[in-house]
Amino acid sequence: MKPALFVCLLLFHSLRLSAGQLQNYPFVVETVKEGAGQRVVARNNGPAPVSVMVALTASRNISTDRPFPVQAVVPPGARSLQLARIRPETAGAAYSFRTRSSWLLGDFNARQSPAAIYRLPYPDGLAFHIGQAAGGPLISHKTPDSQYAVDIGMPEGTPVVAARDGLVIDTEANQIRGGRSPELMGKANAVRIQHRDGTIAVYAHLAHGGVLVRRGQRVKVGMRIGLSGSTGYSSGPHLHFAVQTVLRSGDRLTMLSLPFRFYVGSPPAVFAPRAGMFVTAQYVSPGRIPSAVPAGGKALTHRPGAGSSR
Repeated sequence: MKPALFVCLLLFHSLRLSAGQLQNYPFVVETVKEGAGQRVVARNNGPAPVSVMVALTASRNISTDRPFPVQAVVPPGARSLQLARIRPETAGAAYSFRTRSSWLLGDFNARQSPAAIYRLPYPDGLAFHIGQAAGGPLISHKTPDSQYAVDIGMPEGTPVVAARDGLVIDTEANQIRGGRSPELMGKANAVRIQHRDGTIAVYAHLAHGGVLVRRGQRVKVGMRIGLSGSTGYSSGPHLHFAVQTVLRSGDRLTMLSLPFRFYVGSPPAVFAPRAGMFVTAQYVSPGRIPSAVPAGGKALTHRPGAGSSR
C-alpha cells in the first residue's frame, strides 16, 4: 500500500487537559457523620484509580487520626476509601473545620514499564510527519504534563488507533470548535487510555463526532478509537499524543508526561520520536528506524511555530 503523505505546516496549538473535563467523572470526596466526629471518605464509581489529596484550610478544636494533607489512591469500581477521622479535641466542646480536595485520574504509584513500546497511533499504510517532539524545537510542550508529547500532522477525519492495549478511563466528545482563542484552552475532544503498568495515554484534538470508544471499554493495540481533528486550542488538524502519570509534588498532584518509544515493523524497530520524522505505519515486514528526513531525501525544514501543540 502506498503511504499517504500529509505534511503539516500550520501552527498547531493545544489544550492542557484540565480538571474541568473530568467534571462528570463519578468521583466525590465527602464528610460523613460518625458519633461525635466526622469521617472523610472518597467514593470512586469510575473505571480508573483516582489519586486524591485532601487538605485542611481552617479548623478549631479538632483532633485527626493522621496528618494532613492526606494523599491516597482510591481504587476503581464503586469503591470507597476512608481518608481520615476528625474528632473534637475537647470532648463536648464545639468544633469546626474546612477541607480542600483535588484529584486526578491515575495512580501516583504507577511507573512505566521499561519494556513498554507503542505502535504508531494511525492505521497501517499511512505515513505522517512528527511536527514536534522532545529534543527538537519546542513552541509549546514546555510544561511537565506535555514536555514529552508529540504532535502528528494529519488530515481531519484520519482514523486514530490505540498505540497500546488498555482501558478507556475517560473521554471528552462534546466539543465542536477549534481555534486560537484562549477560551478554547482545555476544550478539545480526547480519549484517555490506561495501560497495565498504570500509565495513561492521551489522544487529543479529535474531531467533533470523532470519539469512537466509551469510558470503561477495553481496547487492543491497533483498534480504532477516534478520528483526528482540530478541536480546542488548535490552528490545524493534528493528533496530540502523550503518555502520562500522576506526580506527587509536595502537597499537590500534577500530571507528568513521560518519555516513550514507538515501534514499526515485525520484528519491531524501536525508536524515540523526533521532530521531522516521516514514519510509515507498517507491521508486516522487518522494521527500520526512521530518520528525520522525509522520503525524497530533502531535510524537513522547521519553520518557527510549525507543528507545535500542547
